[in-house]
Amino acid sequence: MLQERTVEYNYLKGFYNRSDNQIVVTYGGKYSGIDSFIQDLISEKDYFYYKARACSMNEQISLWRSELKEDLPKNTDLGYGYLGILTAMVNQKTEKRIIIIDEFQNIIKYSDNFMDCLIRVANDKWNNQPILFILATSSVYWVENTMVEKMGKAAYEINGLLKINDLNFLNLVRYFQKYKLKSNVEVYSILGGHRDLWNYWDDDKSVSENICSKILKKGSFFYEYGCHILPEELREPNVYNTILSTLAQGNEKLNDIYKHTGYSRAKISVYLKNLIALNLVEKVDSYDTQGRENAKKGIYRICDPFVDFWFYFVFSRLSKLAVSTPEKFYNKYISSELKNYTSRYFKDVCAEYLELMNKMGQLRYSYVKSGSWAGKVGNIDIIAQDKDGHTLVGQCNWEKSRMTYEDYEWLVFCVKQAKLKAEDYYLFSANDFDERLKTEAENSENIYLIDSTKL
Repeated sequence: MLQERTVEYNYLKGFYNRSDNQIVVTYGGKYSGIDSFIQDLISEKDYFYYKARACSMNEQISLWRSELKEDLPKNTDLGYGYLGILTAMVNQKTEKRIIIIDEFQNIIKYSDNFMDCLIRVANDKWNNQPILFILATSSVYWVENTMVEKMGKAAYEINGLLKINDLNFLNLVRYFQKYKLKSNVEVYSILGGHRDLWNYWDDDKSVSENICSKILKKGSFFYEYGCHILPEELREPNVYNTILSTLAQGNEKLNDIYKHTGYSRAKISVYLKNLIALNLVEKVDSYDTQGRENAKKGIYRICDPFVDFWFYFVFSRLSKLAVSTPEKFYNKYISSELKNYTSRYFKDVCAEYLELMNKMGQLRYSYVKSGSWAGKVGNIDIIAQDKDGHTLVGQCNWEKSRMTYEDYEWLVFCVKQAKLKAEDYYLFSANDFDERLKTEAENSENIYLIDSTKL
């Protein structure tokens, strides 16, 4: 696991190696792999670990003291309150220690003095054994929107902030080594980079078999996850589900959502903002070009792959699934549509390929910004530019048996609509290219054909 998180590990290692006490907030989504990362981090190290619950301050202290008694020598003085607990852990002599307080927001929400106690202990000059305090949480929304306000001035005492992001497609390929590209792209379109979700998938079975047994089967992990996607604390889950279902049906603009749901635009905007904060939805802005009048504006999409898959295929057909076998449901509603659904995520795979090539210096120019362009008529899947404006454009084909010369001509048309001058054209196909396009690429210095063998 640490091999997948080298950058993150080295970041925390820097704080661990310092000669004074450090406080670092580490956070990531529920299935980002943050739990596995922390477990690997503390292996073979001296540590104390506590997972906070959503309960009153008195109950929290009681639970923590009870668990800590098992880890401390008998008759250890635990003092009073949080200060006593923290002091007791710090006073256990060792060369170096990590103290992890997991889901720490459950303490701070119900206590006004916890951070003061922690800072007091961390700043104690009599404590000569350096300790790394890790405040961990899976509540991304709380950290990014509420934490600083709740902590007040104490937030300035935090030494570091580390977000555990989702892993990329290359990591998934290394994890599911038994699959070929097609299957890995399909899995990526369902599970994304959620590291902890990968553990529930079996690459000894085909993608369709996994979908049937692990998503469509009632009582399975993914089925239950799909039925409980939204956090419990959200009010009006019916509104959130309606908006997610509407987005999954291809209604991506605010006005389209308004027409489909009947909710006011003001209400939709508020709920979209909350879904964005929960990393379930994203607002997609077209790459800024001179062709602004030809670009779509204000597009919203589901950005969590499993949420996308669930609402695209399952949510609107739960009644059908209830009276059908998973296999019959898959054959009727998913099999023929999976290519269309997966094509969006193939674009992410192609963009990641170009990003890697760019880092390795394998492209003609060193690109500093990238994105995509959604036109009123036609799209450009990938745009990248260097500091001098040299432009690369890319188009991705996942569904058709081969990419054609006409597809290349359509990309050229879209480039004109975006009012760009492209130096390089990268054409990606999961399968093959027609002979005319191959000939054109052979006679051109700026058309690159990338098939599945090169990805």
